[in-house]
Amino acid sequence: MAPQVLIPWNRDEAVTITQAAFLAKKSTVTMRGWAAKHHIGRRVGGGAWMISQPALLMLLDDDAETLAAYLGGDRYGDRVRHYFKRCGI
Repeated sequence: MAPQVLIPWNRDEAVTITQAAFLAKKSTVTMRGWAAKHHIGRRVGGGAWMISQPALLMLLDDDAETLAAYLGGDRYGDRVRHYFKRCGI
């Protein structure tokens, strides 16, 4: 099964590459690479990358177990919900 990043689509969850780079204190090039390598984002609409803010925090926290649950489609487990709450979602 394909990684379930930003599925279902939730605009409140998504941040732009530029916003994600600012949050992570990394370059936009690094964010594009992370989006593809770690599946924390996807292209939407006309091809612009959008990053899942909760998934980004999971990656930054080195929380591979929770990121795997998120990418598997979990949006309601306690660990995943914790990240959504941190993002105000």
